[in-house]
Amino acid sequence: MKNGHNLNGKTILVVNTTSWGSSEKFIFKTLKKMGLNIVCLNKEKNWAEPYVDEWIIADNTNHVEAIQAVKDFISQNPRKIDGVLTFLEDEVLLTSKIVEKFNFIGTPHSVAKKVRNKYLFRQFCRDNGLPAPRHTILLKSVKSINDLPEGFSFPAVIKPIFGAGSAYVIKVNNKEELTNTFNYIKKNITAATASEGSFFDGLDILVEGYIDGDEVDIDIVLQNGKIKFYSISDNYQTREPFFVETGQAIPTSLSVKNQADLISLAEEVLEKLGVQDSIVHFEAKSTQNGPVPIELGLRMGGDEVHSFVKEAWGVDLVESAAKIALGVYIPKIQKPDAPKKYIN
Repeated sequence: MKNGHNLNGKTILVVNTTSWGSSEKFIFKTLKKMGLNIVCLNKEKNWAEPYVDEWIIADNTNHVEAIQAVKDFISQNPRKIDGVLTFLEDEVLLTSKIVEKFNFIGTPHSVAKKVRNKYLFRQFCRDNGLPAPRHTILLKSVKSINDLPEGFSFPAVIKPIFGAGSAYVIKVNNKEELTNTFNYIKKNITAATASEGSFFDGLDILVEGYIDGDEVDIDIVLQNGKIKFYSISDNYQTREPFFVETGQAIPTSLSVKNQADLISLAEEVLEKLGVQDSIVHFEAKSTQNGPVPIELGLRMGGDEVHSFVKEAWGVDLVESAAKIALGVYIPKIQKPDAPKKYIN
């Protein structure tokens, strides 16, 4: 199989065309170069029309409707769907339900829910002896702030339990800032905005202790429970109190030991979660007391992740995602001693 191509005749179901529009054409171009037929589950036909062979039109925010639409397509269409994937955080839960319903390769819903829900993920880490902030508390109302447990300390971070792109993730230094920020978030995350993006899975908010350290992203190709490839990149210091990324450097400048500790942590987290087959975008901090997981996405990272990894290491995460979904074996990818390109 040359360059991972020649999968002629295989059909991949892509959940959502991605919300960024035509800037994501490279995803569909790559899938077509692999010889794949593309069926797309989306609310409407759009810019991806030249690349999509067949559409399944449904409201993806309504999981019952979307799954029924896939079922109808499979029963009425001679084209066999061989696998499913998504490149959007918003669609991870729906994709996991499709994996379960139709017995595709991927992550079961019970596992994806623990990962997607930041509160459940913290709870999972604590229950399984994994590093986590001392306190992670759901904020139901301002009263929850007044009733913070004894020993809760600032600075802290407030964030929605769903969402992506660091939206509404804010550092607070005292109870007054926490109260004001909570009210601001509750006012701005409404049902209307929820239906448009990452928050349609829920609007709950949590607060947890601030983790001091060097923030990194680990992009992982995971197949059959084994890490076939990983790339660690450094995140530039964010403009606190906000956490929107300001840039990245690849490869990481962390010591060999710190890198090894991060990979060991990622491996343990994924094994304990039961994630077997996925591209994983794993966010963590390397601290004086060891690495701490922040959150992880069961899909390829957005923004420049694809291009940075491909330019630095020659690995195409879109190709890898498709191979994983289709059950095409990926040998362990040996990284060279030095990257093809340093990016910062």
